[in-house]
Amino acid sequence: MPRDKELVELVSPIAFRAATRVIERIEAKSISFDAAFQETMQEFKLSAEEQKISFLLAKRTLENIGPPIYLLRKNNKQDLPLRRKGAFYVAFYLASSSPSFTLDRIRALRGGLVSDSLLNLLTPRNLDRLFNELEEMPITLRLSYKESVPPLIVETFLSRFGEKATPEILKSLRYRQVWVRLNDTERKDWLEDYLKRKGFRFRQDKDYPYLLEILPTQEIPLPSLPPEIATYQDKASIIAVEALISLRPKGVIIDLAAAPCMKASLLCRKIDHDAILLVDISEKRTRACIEIMKATNCNYQVINSDGRFFSSSKLFSAAVVDAPCTNSGAISRDPGLRLALWSLRREDLSRMKQVQLELLTNALKLVHRGALVLYSTCSLFPEEGEEVISSLKIPIKPLQPFLPPNIERTIHKTCGYCYRLYPHVHRTDGFFFSILSPR
Repeated sequence: MPRDKELVELVSPIAFRAATRVIERIEAKSISFDAAFQETMQEFKLSAEEQKISFLLAKRTLENIGPPIYLLRKNNKQDLPLRRKGAFYVAFYLASSSPSFTLDRIRALRGGLVSDSLLNLLTPRNLDRLFNELEEMPITLRLSYKESVPPLIVETFLSRFGEKATPEILKSLRYRQVWVRLNDTERKDWLEDYLKRKGFRFRQDKDYPYLLEILPTQEIPLPSLPPEIATYQDKASIIAVEALISLRPKGVIIDLAAAPCMKASLLCRKIDHDAILLVDISEKRTRACIEIMKATNCNYQVINSDGRFFSSSKLFSAAVVDAPCTNSGAISRDPGLRLALWSLRREDLSRMKQVQLELLTNALKLVHRGALVLYSTCSLFPEEGEEVISSLKIPIKPLQPFLPPNIERTIHKTCGYCYRLYPHVHRTDGFFFSILSPR
């Protein structure tokens, strides 16, 4: 893929529009960068090279989204229509990335999406003034805008790691972490050959040999994978499931927020169990769940229901609560979260915490005394982790699972047997998990 300066020279009007649509979709629908890109590619007729340019242009724009967000707010233009706002973000990246990329070049690309008044904000003099202003801001806002990381995430890192370490941690979030889980070990050679043909380099994980780490230098769209052979699943999620497996769950298991059933499908492949009951509130996501589970040959049942209120006349032997959350931990893997979570507020976290608390409380009521309950979130926020555990009204016993030595040595233990993984330490999503048992 081209370097940044080469990239801006290769941008065409259609690549500009496609990148704009990717960003518009993320802000309008709060979907992942990869999902927004795939939807956009179904809309545009692009050559393979144009797709690569559009992908990288949208990705680079999102990785540098902080300054243009500030610039629009400063000029009271934050309420622009989403498509025009997305186009401005792309134009800002182009104007700020290369001195040779003039406003006349942007005029030739914009197709009416960026007005002259907006273009005038992107003169070299205005950009210099902007970046000087950012340097004078209080540390949370300065790091947030300069590193293009949502303010609440910056605030969380500052409180946990301090002012000295946080800037480098924020820079590390630019490295894309992608893991592939091998489902059929006899097809390992096929998977490796397939990934090589698609232009990816990878290495086998030392802790879990069925995992492949896509090396972070690759900046091309991820190819689809046949679920019977392999699936994308972050290593942090794998670690949480393997931690549960180390405590030997058996019998009938319930998963109260199951979709897309990545954890459930791994459990099915790794342990002896009687059955697994998969509960999820989203009908659309439960349909996708069925497609994943078909490839496992497991005994399972899928129920479309709200896990907070699901009831059963029989108690279960184990439960999984991979709770809905902000997904903030995936920010290094999904640059779209830099935009989607920018306006996240503490009140939003409080609402998410309440949902998670209700799910976990119900799970503890649905299992036998002494049973295993895995609670996890792909989140960087204590509101979606430690604070949920501390808010439980049911007496619990936290359990200590077995972890591979390298993980045991580096994992952050934040509240007894509460575990956190971080992108800059573990090359995974930011992730929280704990295994509990009702007393």
